[in-house]
Amino acid sequence: MNKKVMLFSRDPGGANTVAPLYKKLINKGYDVILYGKDAALNKYNQYGLHGGDINTKLHCISQDEVYKFLLQESPDFLITGTSADDFTEKYLWKAAERLNIKSFAILDQWVNYGVRFSKYSVNELEKYNINKIHPYLPYKILAMDEYAKKQIINEGISKEKILVSGQPYFDYLIEKQQYLNKDEIYKLRKELCENKDEVIITYVSEPISKVYNENDSSQHYWGYTERTIFKQLFYVLNKISDDYKINIKLIIRLHPKEDENNYSDIIDDIHSKYISILTDKRIDGFNLMFVSDLICGMSSMFLIEAAIIGKPIVSMQMGLKRENPFILDKKGILKSVLSEEDLKKRLKNILVEHKIENGSFKVEKGAVGKVIEYMEALICQF
Repeated sequence: MNKKVMLFSRDPGGANTVAPLYKKLINKGYDVILYGKDAALNKYNQYGLHGGDINTKLHCISQDEVYKFLLQESPDFLITGTSADDFTEKYLWKAAERLNIKSFAILDQWVNYGVRFSKYSVNELEKYNINKIHPYLPYKILAMDEYAKKQIINEGISKEKILVSGQPYFDYLIEKQQYLNKDEIYKLRKELCENKDEVIITYVSEPISKVYNENDSSQHYWGYTERTIFKQLFYVLNKISDDYKINIKLIIRLHPKEDENNYSDIIDDIHSKYISILTDKRIDGFNLMFVSDLICGMSSMFLIEAAIIGKPIVSMQMGLKRENPFILDKKGILKSVLSEEDLKKRLKNILVEHKIENGSFKVEKGAVGKVIEYMEALICQF
């Protein structure tokens, strides 16, 4: 009888870590069951996969209900993402521990390392920082690299709990880049741009206001929100486009957790002769990266993915009042923009002088294989 492996995620980032494992595990002869929740289910669809909705199997999300669910499914191994503001994965790890099922949790981002394994959600980081305990731990945490491993250890989690595997999604990204459909990219550009000389700039939004329950007048946790950053970006782009007669298609790439109308009031109040704005949630993310001439954001994984495939990026964190969460800044690869004046210089260099800083972020392929190798080493022991 084949060993049964359960994959689960709730966030888009988590879905990106488990989805690339699915076909590889199937090809190796495993019986794979894929479950998800909320935004992860739509993300699976983008991979051509259908995940079962865990909400249809439970009366509510509680430790007891999740335990009963896992008992009924009875997998030999559990692999999940790591949500920042949902407890389903946390309850799955606890249930797996009770049932003597080994579990992996794969990190997808270089941020919020410890809170993912605490009793707090990400909007309770202040409480977590006062009380750094981790009652929800999988059998092993799989980290993207040695830097991430060190940060997890700094949060007070034992190094024995951590394995370095790489990020499975990067395998998918590198593989997909090799088979890029250039006709599809050309067609998308024609659909997006009325003028051939239009520059496509994508602003990668994040649900900061929603996650931290902030409005425009709040004392912002990071010192900014996705809305304050966008306003400054538009102001600077509008000035440059006016001065140098540059036609710009500005695409606001909404995060799956964001409301469709998050920017509606801002867009209604701003006008530009040279900038047209499109709010998007549906264009294939990979194609959007390739069709964009420039990708701007804060510290989103989308920026890191774009850097991996060699696209020009700008991390904007004007107002930042905490340690910079952007991994490329931390590693000295590409500095974040921290002031409006700096943003003017950076964008003028890119759009007018055509001087692009090298934001290339090289990663090794092979994370999917490592995750499976680690899993198989444990399955063979029991």
